[in-house]
Amino acid sequence: MIKQDVYDEVQGLEPLCQEICHTLWNHPELSGNERESANFLRKILSEEGFTIENNEHLEHAFIAEYGKGKPVIAILGEYDALPGLSQKADVTREMVSEDGVGHGCGHHMLGAAATTAAIVIKRFLEKGNKKGTVRFYGCPEEELLSGKVKMAYYHMFDGCDAAVTWHPSSTNMAHDHAYLANASAHFYFHGVSSHAAFAPEQGRSALDAVELMSVGANYLREHVIDRTRIHYSTDSGGFAPNIVPDKASAWYFVRAPHMADVKSTMERLKKVAQGAAMMTETTVDIEMECGCCELSTNEAFADLAYANLIEADGPKYTKEELQFAKELQKTVEQGIIEKEKNLHQVYDEAMILGVSPRDKWKEAELSASSDTGDVSRIMPTCLFTTACWPIGCSPHTWQATASGGTSIGDKGALYASKVAAGIAYDLFTKPQVLAKITKEFKERNKEPYTPMYEE
Repeated sequence: MIKQDVYDEVQGLEPLCQEICHTLWNHPELSGNERESANFLRKILSEEGFTIENNEHLEHAFIAEYGKGKPVIAILGEYDALPGLSQKADVTREMVSEDGVGHGCGHHMLGAAATTAAIVIKRFLEKGNKKGTVRFYGCPEEELLSGKVKMAYYHMFDGCDAAVTWHPSSTNMAHDHAYLANASAHFYFHGVSSHAAFAPEQGRSALDAVELMSVGANYLREHVIDRTRIHYSTDSGGFAPNIVPDKASAWYFVRAPHMADVKSTMERLKKVAQGAAMMTETTVDIEMECGCCELSTNEAFADLAYANLIEADGPKYTKEELQFAKELQKTVEQGIIEKEKNLHQVYDEAMILGVSPRDKWKEAELSASSDTGDVSRIMPTCLFTTACWPIGCSPHTWQATASGGTSIGDKGALYASKVAAGIAYDLFTKPQVLAKITKEFKERNKEPYTPMYEE
C-alpha cells in the first residue's frame, strides 16, 4: 500500500467518518459521563478487528490495538461534550436539548477522524508489508483537563513510540507548541453561622473569606509572569441574605506557559486563601485537582504534520456551505472577524481554504489548556488543526457546535483523518523520520514526568 492508497482508503471510509460525527454530535455526553460515546467507538473498532483493552479505574477510557511489535503508534481520540452548548446546525441560536449539552469544541469530529485514521492504518498493517502496532486511544474527560493525566497515572500510554493528535479549529495548521499548563484547586471555607441582623458579631462568614480571596487573587494578577491566567467560580451554599454563611467555596484554575510557573502561582494563591481565612477567622481546606502540562515542542514532528497537511487533499466547499459560514460569521462580533481575517490574510471567504504557513502557529498559538500536553511528556506528540468552523468563530461557542453539526464539520474531520493516517503511515515506513523525532524528544524532555494526579 502506497501513501495514495492510504488517502484513498480514508476517502472510502467517508460514510463511516460521517456516521461517527453525526452519532456523537446528536448524542453529546459531558466529561466523565461518556459511556455511550465510548461504547459506540469500542464496538466499531472491535468489529474492525482491534483488540479492546479497558482500565478498571477509568470506565470511559480504552485502548484499541492492532498489530505486533515496534513501532507502536498512538492515535488519540476524544468524545466529550460541554454544558450549555446545545445547538441546532443552524445560523440562529437555538438549543436542541433541555439539558443544554453540546459539542462546542468539536470532540465528536476529533473522535471520528481519529477512529477513521486508526482503521486505515490497521488495514495497512494487515497487508503485512510492515511490522508495527497501531493503538487508538479513547480519551475521556478532556474538557475537565484530567482524562489523559489519569490515563498516564495508570500507565495506559506505556510502550508507545509516538502519538498523533489533532483538534478542530478555523485553521489548517501544524503546531510546534501549544496549550498553557494548568492546575485546578477547590478552596472550601468554614465559618460560624448566625443571624445577620440579630447577632452578626457571633458569625464568621465563609462567604466573606471567599470574596476576600478573590480580591487577593485579583491583586496577585499584577505580580505573575506574562500569559498567566487566574480564573475562578464561587458557591455561597445557597444561604439567604439574613444568614451569615458558615460554608462557601471557590474553584480556581491557574494557567501559565510552563507547569513550573503554574505550581509557583498556585502556591501563592494558597497563601491568599489562608490570609482570607485569617482575616475572617474562618478555616480553609484546599483540595488540589488534576494539573496538565503544556505541549512539549517537537519541530521534527510538526514538520511531518505540516508536510501531510500539504500532501493530503483539503476540503472543497460548496456555495451553500460557504454561504452558511458567512451567515454564521454575522453572529460574531465583527471586530473579532476582521482581526482574524487580517491575521490569516483571508478576506473573500468565510472558511480558510488552504494550509497556513509553517510558522503561523507563532501568531495564532493555541492558548487554552489540554491534557494532551501530558502525553507529549511521555512520547513524541504532534498536533495539527483543520478548519471545521468559519474564521473568527472559536471553540466553546454555539457557533462551533452549529458548524460542527454540518457538512463543513464532516469535511474537516475527513481531512484530519487523511492527515493523521498519512502521518502514521510515514512513521511506519520511514524509520529515519521517527528516529529524528525521537532524538529531539529525548533532548527536550530530560526531566522525569510525574502526572499531577492523586487517587
